[in-house]
Amino acid sequence: MHINRLTITFSTIAILSMAIFAFSPADDDNSLEINRSLASDSKSKISAPFKYSGYSEAKYKAYTKRSEYVTMDDGTRIAVDIYLPQGADGEQFPVIFQYTPYGRAYIIPEKMGIVDRAKYRLATGTSTNVLDRANSHETCYGSSDAIVQTLLSYGYAYVCADARGTGASFGVKIDFQPEFATDGKQIIDWIARQDWSTGKVGMFGGSYLGYMQLVVGAEQPEALKAIFPEVVSFDGFSSEIRPGGTWVKLYSTEDFQTLYEHNKYLPKQYVYPTAPVIDEDGDGELWDEIPIDRDGDGSFLNDYNFPDDPNDEPQYADGNARQHIYYLASKQHLLNVPYNTLGGIAQFINTKVTLGTDTNQVTLTAYEASPVAKLPQLMQSGIAVYNHGSWMDTFITGTTELFCTMQQSNPSKMIVDVGYHETYSPFWKHCGEKEEESIEAYGIELVRFYDRYLRDIDNGIDREPPIYIYNMNGDGWRFENEWPLARQIDRTMHLGAGASLDTVATADGRDDYQVDLTHNSSWKSKWYSYGVSRWVMANPDKVPLRNDMDDKCLIYTTKALVEDTEVTGFPMLDLFVSATCTDADIHVYLEDVDESGQAILVTEGVLRAGFHRLHDNRLMIGGRTDHGITVLPELPWHGYEIADYDSLALDNGNIVDLKFELFPTSWTFLKGHKIRLSIACADTPTFETNPRTVDGSVLTVYRDAKHPSTLTLPIIPK
Repeated sequence: MHINRLTITFSTIAILSMAIFAFSPADDDNSLEINRSLASDSKSKISAPFKYSGYSEAKYKAYTKRSEYVTMDDGTRIAVDIYLPQGADGEQFPVIFQYTPYGRAYIIPEKMGIVDRAKYRLATGTSTNVLDRANSHETCYGSSDAIVQTLLSYGYAYVCADARGTGASFGVKIDFQPEFATDGKQIIDWIARQDWSTGKVGMFGGSYLGYMQLVVGAEQPEALKAIFPEVVSFDGFSSEIRPGGTWVKLYSTEDFQTLYEHNKYLPKQYVYPTAPVIDEDGDGELWDEIPIDRDGDGSFLNDYNFPDDPNDEPQYADGNARQHIYYLASKQHLLNVPYNTLGGIAQFINTKVTLGTDTNQVTLTAYEASPVAKLPQLMQSGIAVYNHGSWMDTFITGTTELFCTMQQSNPSKMIVDVGYHETYSPFWKHCGEKEEESIEAYGIELVRFYDRYLRDIDNGIDREPPIYIYNMNGDGWRFENEWPLARQIDRTMHLGAGASLDTVATADGRDDYQVDLTHNSSWKSKWYSYGVSRWVMANPDKVPLRNDMDDKCLIYTTKALVEDTEVTGFPMLDLFVSATCTDADIHVYLEDVDESGQAILVTEGVLRAGFHRLHDNRLMIGGRTDHGITVLPELPWHGYEIADYDSLALDNGNIVDLKFELFPTSWTFLKGHKIRLSIACADTPTFETNPRTVDGSVLTVYRDAKHPSTLTLPIIPK
């Protein structure tokens, strides 16, 4: 559920007048304007995270772009954009490939005059109808104009493809279908054969674009040397649709993807059609390749019955005849299976789900749909992997699992910042960093990585410590040698009487909590009409405060800290509970409470009590242990298969022991602050309410010698 950040609001004539005055035809000449403070032209050799000079140069000042179709073995035509640094005739470049289901470029499907062009220039950075990955900012998910322009300036070609069933590509999309992997390999093989390619390819991108890298890499295309998967999960069940066995209903039922896949034009919802590939009438414009939307509902697909009725051909603004290439590609997308179909019916990790029609059908379980379904093949590839995660991302556990597991076989690195799923985050400002500059700097980090593995430049990136993380509220960016940190000291905190949290256990007792099903742990975002959190892969406008939410929770809080205390790693919870209902979802929140009482969310976790039993974590990969892979780090794994679920876990007053981790973090609690653990049994409407938990149910937390409920924090000594 990724939206582009194109918002066009011009509330005053003064702003519009400024935009008109600023517009000039030279605004869209494909020149490269990169941040020279990051891309230094210095001859002195510097190679460090986000800093690079003396090894290669940002010497290319402009680029060319063209679009074409690449035909797959089964005849499906895939839309690709090709960006080449403008250099000498016959020059060859290493190639960076992005493979997306979210649109390789967008288009404004209407003729624009000078006023419209000025408006779009102000909002997007470009005054053309086509908003692509090099000319516009905050419009195309998975990359930015700053990053793509940085790559081009350093002499990397850039190719972006619409996955089958999306954008301007033909075909049908069923999420996680095997064709994604085989198509990706065929595109890379095609790239390697082009006369502008050196035959060496790298990939990058986040979320679904990260998944694509893992499955394409498992196909082991010869030309693919390095991948940069960002904010991607390890297993697709407990990390995405049903964390801890609970259903993220809000995320799973929203269906932004279908709007884009059908190439709708709904500007008030920030939905734009993908740019066509072919200018059929040869007039130099692409906007008029979009058929007329006769009824004005945002979709042209329901306005024509072509080709079933040959006489009902799509009509175009210029009245010219066409072969209807864009229309026919988009029409095939009507057979796509919406992403939100999967979450509601895949109740267990081994639930078999059949998706699609008779001619385009896939039967799979969450094991097969997982990003690591083919991890053994990827680990045999030798491809270099640089994992990028964010502390507030819902997939941050997966980032660490991918790094730790693949480090056993592949050249591997990991970098973790303060972002949410799209790297944007109020924590950049909270930590004293400039958000846009921090995100743009990843372009230089990509160049460092690709220079080493696509150009064989010995810049030392492979000899520096493999981990670079941001310690929030503390010392900021720093290197680490391993994950979890070898120097961590586990500090066990006992849930105690009087809502206390202490290293010393209090007298035996228990605490009753009347479940409040209205508890809602989400915050406002200017991009969404509903509350957001890491679970819906969106960042709030401000640092997430939980004070009002804590009033609906069972809370335990430490005394004021006598010194700064760094927590880096996985907080672990061992909770003994019973309830008046047969099952319950346990949502937990770790918070930093300052001297004024303000409670900032640091990290969180969730587990359905019915999945209280523990299993071998190697089962995460295909439900088997014979693949020969050790899954690291070793975290509690609750199976999530049908046979693993105890539907009567809490029946008849049963006391169950729930062992699970919270998302990893790196946070320094300052002297005078307090550490708080909050417990709830609902997060509405983000999560489905457990159907076995009713309003008025009572959860009991035990804290005695036989049932010592504890929170273990990974403390990093000074």
